[in-house]
Amino acid sequence: MSLRHKEQNAGAKMQLYMSANSPYARKARVVAHELALHNSVEMIEVNPRNPSTGFWDINPLAKIPALVTNNGDIIYDSPVICEYLNEVEGDGHLLSQDIRERWRTRTLVALVDGILDAGMAVRLENMRPEEERSAAWIEKQLATACRGMDTLEKNVPEFDNKVDLGTIGVACAIAWLQLRHGDHDWLGKRPQLNDWYEQFTKRDSFQETLPDQTR
Repeated sequence: MSLRHKEQNAGAKMQLYMSANSPYARKARVVAHELALHNSVEMIEVNPRNPSTGFWDINPLAKIPALVTNNGDIIYDSPVICEYLNEVEGDGHLLSQDIRERWRTRTLVALVDGILDAGMAVRLENMRPEEERSAAWIEKQLATACRGMDTLEKNVPEFDNKVDLGTIGVACAIAWLQLRHGDHDWLGKRPQLNDWYEQFTKRDSFQETLPDQTR
C-alpha cells in the first residue's frame, strides 16, 4: 500500500513510521509511552527498503523512524524525534534542565546509537551471501559494540535509577542485541548492567513496545 503524506490538521495524531523490530524506532515508541503521548501518535509499520510504499518521499534516506507532526512537519533520526517528543509535545522530563547533565545524556544517546550501528552493520553483513561476507569486518564491528557495552557497564552508577532519553536508549539497544545477536553473551560478564536492565524492562513502556520475535 502506498503511503501518502499530507499536511496534518491541528489536533490530528502524529504519525511515526517505524518497524516493530527496529531498536531506533523502539526508542521513540518508549519515549512516547513515558510521556503519555502514545495515544497521540499513530504507529505506521513500514518497510523502509521498499520504494513502492512512498516512504522515500517522507525520508529520502530510507531510514526509520520518521515522524510527521500534527502540523505536517517531517522529523527523522531517532535522537531528534525523541527530543522533539520530549521538548515540544511532552513535559520535557526525559532530558535534564541542568546543562552538564543534558550533555551527559546526549553523549549516552550517542554511545548507544554507536553500539546499535555496529550491531546493525554485523546483521547486514550476515545477510550477504556467505562467500561475500567479511569475517574481519564482522569482528571489527562486534569489537566496537563490546567496547561500548563495557563502557555502559562502567557507567551504570551514573544512570542508575534514571529514566531519560539516554537510559531508554540503553535498554532498547540491549534488547535488540539479545534479539539479533543472541549467540553472544552481552550481559553475563556485565553484572551491573544486567541488574539494571532487569529492573528497567519491567516498565510498562518497555513491555508495551516488545519486538515481534517471529520476524
